[in-house]
Amino acid sequence: MAGEALWRSAVVTEKADRMQSPRTEMRKRNSTLPAKSRANATPALALTHGQAMWLMADLGLRGGVGGSTFNSYIKSLRRMGIPFEPGKGQSKGHRHVTYDFEELMELAIALLLRVYGTVPDAVLVGLRNFRDDLRPIYRQGFRDSITRMFPAARVAERVGRRLRVEGLFLDLNIRYAAGQMVEFGPPKAMSPFEAIAIFTHAEVPGRSYLPLNVTAVAEMIVGHAHVAPSIRRGRGARRTHVE
Repeated sequence: MAGEALWRSAVVTEKADRMQSPRTEMRKRNSTLPAKSRANATPALALTHGQAMWLMADLGLRGGVGGSTFNSYIKSLRRMGIPFEPGKGQSKGHRHVTYDFEELMELAIALLLRVYGTVPDAVLVGLRNFRDDLRPIYRQGFRDSITRMFPAARVAERVGRRLRVEGLFLDLNIRYAAGQMVEFGPPKAMSPFEAIAIFTHAEVPGRSYLPLNVTAVAEMIVGHAHVAPSIRRGRGARRTHVE
């Protein structure tokens, strides 16, 4: 179920704390900046289309399809305005476009919302319509990886097993009825405790998408973008630009 898959992504930060992760690498690379400056910064990313495809595949978002099929699907999303409106970059006299941090976040979120391999058109429309509300939350997710906005939530069993959940969560407020989406948004940023509360009280038939940990997604995107390879296209190679 889509909601279960999203929740598994939502608690990825617990696993990241136990191993050398993109989050650790990101913090090392940003360590030359004062903490306050890092907390107010937005990652300066400019990935080519090929690098963006590599990044999504490296994050496990290709969905088991071949490279050419995945590339065609991403191009179909672009024609529908995800993660930017058609025609971006063409006014500058060239066909090549780059993906910034917010666009990579939008693309990753869209791919996480796939049902049977594709994103429902109504969900794509919702992501576009609420773009101005969502992008500040994406930026907050990155900043939360540096300076936590909310305390971690802890769940414990009597037998001693414990779970620690942290990060900034996003609730898109998507609801379905009779196989049709009846509600999307407004999106809301929430604490780990609020996300767990929604998860435990979710009415599964009506709420197909549970809160997503945008901090975890932002950490992985920034960390993996730093090691994105050069992708040759045409006469030369274009490299990722990360600040």
